[in-house]
Amino acid sequence: MKAFDAEHVYMRATELTWTDSSTFKRFDRDLPIAQRCVSEGKPGAEIKVRTTHFHYYSSCQAYKASDLGTVVNSLDAPTLMNVGGNVGQVWTRVLHYRYNCDATFKNCSDEEQFYLANGYGIWQWKHYRGGVLVKTTAEDNLENGRSSGDLPCKNSYEQNPE
Repeated sequence: MKAFDAEHVYMRATELTWTDSSTFKRFDRDLPIAQRCVSEGKPGAEIKVRTTHFHYYSSCQAYKASDLGTVVNSLDAPTLMNVGGNVGQVWTRVLHYRYNCDATFKNCSDEEQFYLANGYGIWQWKHYRGGVLVKTTAEDNLENGRSSGDLPCKNSYEQNPE
């Protein structure tokens, strides 16, 4: 679940169990992941976040709290990449979401990379732990269709009161 304002795009909540939308992880404060507006052809500014508290939810109810250490996010300049399948070449920016970093925003143990293509959306995701690729997904075929699913828990997407 992403949110945005005039300055940033934020991560509000993320999946816990892909097959159950009543389970999720929700940040106590929306986590800034990128600038809302980035100059054409240029990378985005690096964003450092010190406070990363979040809660785990099951059946729409919080049951455990945690945090991600410090976080460092950056957005690459666009690069022409071959998605493959029936998509082909697309201009792509890679969002680097580094977390479980130390107090000086260094030595991040985890990095997720989101490949964001102009006119297509996310087509690849990678998760590295300790610099080693542990999981990846890719979507390389564009098909007609429509979305399905629901968000049964308002607390997964509504803004937290400040």
